[in-house]
Amino acid sequence: MKRVVPVLILAWLPQLAFANCALDQQFCRTECEVRHFTDDAAVTGCKARCAVQRAICSTGKGAETAVELGKEGADAAVEASKDAWEGTKSFIKGISEP
Repeated sequence: MKRVVPVLILAWLPQLAFANCALDQQFCRTECEVRHFTDDAAVTGCKARCAVQRAICSTGKGAETAVELGKEGADAAVEASKDAWEGTKSFIKGISEP
């Protein structure tokens, strides 16, 4: 009964609460303990699957962050390039005019 109560509580939480990789893993591990209550080897295998899912989730979140930072960096580089080009045009104009 002690293992069923946490699962029931977690089942009623909004789906958005599971967006966090750590919460997903905890839910998965609890689900493993309930589903494979009498089979320790199955619980261990199921928890290993949870760990792999956590790694995939964390990697995905890291990739999303890297893409966002990359976009910001690219935008800044474009602006810097525009500024540099304007400066170069001004330099050429200044050096070529009498």
